[in-house]
Amino acid sequence: MRFYEKQGVPFHSGFLPFLGHYYELIKFQKKNNPTLHPLIEYIQTYFDQKPPVFSGIIFSQRLCLFVNRPEALRELFVSKNRFFDKHPSSGNILKKIAGDSIAFQKSNQIWAKKRKVISSSLYKQKLIVMLDIMKEIVLETKDQWAKQGTIDIVQETSNMMMTIILACAFGRQNENPLINYKEKGEIRQIQLGQALSTNLGRAIEREFQPYLIFFPELFPYYLSILDQEVKYNAEQVIEYIRKIIQIKRVNFAQTGHYEGDDLLSVLLQDDVFQDSDQMIIDECITFFIAGSQTIAVAISNFLSYMAQSQEHENQIRMEFGKLLQNYGMDIQKLAQELDLRKIEEFEYLKCCYNETLRIEPPLIISSSVQLTEDQQIAGVNIKQDDMLIINIYQIHHNKDQWIDDEKFIPERFNPQSQYYLTPAGTQRDQFSFVPFLGGKRICLGKTFAENAFKIIVPLLMNNYKFVLCDDKQKIQKPFFNAIMFKRPQVFMKLERIN
Repeated sequence: MRFYEKQGVPFHSGFLPFLGHYYELIKFQKKNNPTLHPLIEYIQTYFDQKPPVFSGIIFSQRLCLFVNRPEALRELFVSKNRFFDKHPSSGNILKKIAGDSIAFQKSNQIWAKKRKVISSSLYKQKLIVMLDIMKEIVLETKDQWAKQGTIDIVQETSNMMMTIILACAFGRQNENPLINYKEKGEIRQIQLGQALSTNLGRAIEREFQPYLIFFPELFPYYLSILDQEVKYNAEQVIEYIRKIIQIKRVNFAQTGHYEGDDLLSVLLQDDVFQDSDQMIIDECITFFIAGSQTIAVAISNFLSYMAQSQEHENQIRMEFGKLLQNYGMDIQKLAQELDLRKIEEFEYLKCCYNETLRIEPPLIISSSVQLTEDQQIAGVNIKQDDMLIINIYQIHHNKDQWIDDEKFIPERFNPQSQYYLTPAGTQRDQFSFVPFLGGKRICLGKTFAENAFKIIVPLLMNNYKFVLCDDKQKIQKPFFNAIMFKRPQVFMKLERIN
């Protein structure tokens, strides 16, 4: 800590031996009941909404530097990106859930090979097949929503994306089966998608158990009741995917080919993955977690912001009406019309998509990262292997970069708008918007997520208007991101329009 303090990096007050700043965080949480994220609001409050490039905090025995401004990202993602890598902390927390997937694995030859294979499975012809699956499920889901009339859009978009991603990963015949799930000592059956999503939240929650705060080296061991349930539930998911792999291998032995273009079939046919079922399982689970939650959060938040602003919604509908021959008409024909070429024409929708990711990024902080060698970043000497966390939410809300940063203004991504500039009228730093990070560790699902959003939104809005039921939420929607322990309820009514 003193090494960084001597360089002007501020650390939060209230440091205690062994506890670090944990006690201060607990006090802050009890006093303020933060709705965003305890760490982010703690940093914002401590620095009066203007945090420095780096700020320091210590979790028991672990030092962590938060990256709060874009100046450091320019070096981390570009000029010194070769030294930028994953820190083991987040990987240890989610080890039982995601194993050694490329999302948490350090950069090496195996990581590069796996990334190349998975990247190729998300582009061109295979992506087209996935988008066709997506259209089918969206049409089925929307029909169910229309019959219900009123839905919790947070829960329903999550369920829809779980079904879509599971179908893309395992094939439609396995899109959301029931598996065993243990909670508070009782075993019941829930859908695979719900199990995966809940497992993620509970795995993150276990980090805040007192015995792991004091002894972080015990992360690999699952000792408490919560730990045991996390382990049991993770094993149920793994066992189900392992059975699917066995079935596909048996079918291959009988027919000589793998059926379908789902991710699992793609991985089973690649030399990198052929000899390791566990490697395949890790990547399938990570694809589900990253894909379903990011897109579900973006769609839910977007529909809420549209319901709050008739002006933005009208502009979206005008763009759809201008570019889509079948918008407002037969939804089956509209689904056929929507393809990768057509959705590239959606300029205002893309502005709305980017603004949704900016104002409420699905991942408000990055997983833990580090430098592989001692380096100077933004004037601060950073030691090799020290943990860094990129404060994505703060970077998207720095007041010297964004005009009216707390307002939903899609025009800030239109180069012709005054909102495209900083409050001082200068060009905004290109690293002030990093929902998918950058450099060699940029999110592989970036293109998939954007294309999915552009396909799904016109289908959902066709002939229907989403109306917020709660008058308070019409003015201020509850904050929603992918790593919240408790998700908000946002009820919306579907009203048919001509």
